[in-house]
Amino acid sequence: FTHTFTSRNPTRMMSQSNRMSTTSEDVSSDGGAEGSSLRVLCEVTKRACDILTPMIVSIYNSIQASDANGQKSKVKVDDSAFTIADGVVQHLLTKELLGNIGVRAIVGEEECDINLSRPPFLVDDLVVPDEFIPMIEKARDGMKELAREIPRDDVALYKTLTVFVDPIDGTKEFVIGKGDQCSVCVGFADSDGRAVAGVVYRPLTEPPTWAAGAKSEGYFDSVLNDAETKPQKGLLTSNGSISPFLAALMEDLGMDRVPSGGAGNKMLMLLEGRGTAYIQDRGVSRWDTCGAQACIEASGGVLCKLTSFIDGENAGDENSSYTYLQSNTNLDFEEGISNLTPYNCQPSVGLKRGDPVRLAKSVEEVKPYSNLCGLVALAHEENTQDRMDAILEGIKKASNLSPPSYD
Repeated sequence: FTHTFTSRNPTRMMSQSNRMSTTSEDVSSDGGAEGSSLRVLCEVTKRACDILTPMIVSIYNSIQASDANGQKSKVKVDDSAFTIADGVVQHLLTKELLGNIGVRAIVGEEECDINLSRPPFLVDDLVVPDEFIPMIEKARDGMKELAREIPRDDVALYKTLTVFVDPIDGTKEFVIGKGDQCSVCVGFADSDGRAVAGVVYRPLTEPPTWAAGAKSEGYFDSVLNDAETKPQKGLLTSNGSISPFLAALMEDLGMDRVPSGGAGNKMLMLLEGRGTAYIQDRGVSRWDTCGAQACIEASGGVLCKLTSFIDGENAGDENSSYTYLQSNTNLDFEEGISNLTPYNCQPSVGLKRGDPVRLAKSVEEVKPYSNLCGLVALAHEENTQDRMDAILEGIKKASNLSPPSYD
């Protein structure tokens, strides 16, 4: 299986707003329906993504049309891709929209200096081409307008929330022309570090596809490109190489591989029925999974650490999930489990691509927001005891043949 997005008539796109949420008319102008504060944040974030989409599309099309992308993208120290879209989208979401409502903290993937106050606009050392300035200014004004609509009587809630933002999840795909596999991921976590609300939004599908949810408020909404023929046993994986563990797992469970890019995109594919499970023993990060976890759980599915799943912990247990809090150290580090890579290790470790694999010796060696314990994500149809028992048995058999990489 390969994932290619097929444009469809929007009237055939499934919106699930009536299944698990109240209607938009129930939200009042003074802060929303009672007990709907997280929902309102999700709805505002989704509308922000709508506003950002024309700008994202323009930058994406410009990169695809250019033979020299040096002014629009670059490679970071850890060999991952970075574009002006990453920097601009993160800045507009965190500084112009969510940065002034008093949240506990905001954690974004990108560490970069931004100047969008006056031309020349700069994203780190990348100069934003003049053609994008009017779009950026329009999006910035839109963010400021939206920010004024966020109710200010929910300050007590906002003070407990940590926001995780991946502005363009799947930047590699963004650069190489697989834009339908990219997503904007925004997650909200409570004071205990639990993912409680989130939005995952694909701006480069036609029309854009997305999901939003807050389980505690009974809210889930989406516009998705549902699979017309759903694979009976499809394992969502990355486009690239997979670990021997995943290969053994697919063979044991008789699963077909469904490759695609971007963690957020694969979570939406799970909701679309394009795969029955997304199991990963290789690293993603908190900003990849916070918003997606909230959406999947609000829809009746589960997302937990692979280590917890193997240990038999219930998906809803406190320790089964990653901890989504601002921190200088990795709050889910488990000694003797995780292998170091250039992506998950601190720069001081000095690890380069091609260096021998070794276990992380201490939490000081790993980045604070790397997901080092793998993940198991299942849509609501798979969230039954029988199916989870079968998957667990397959995971244990595969682990005996080839232990998970946990990198």
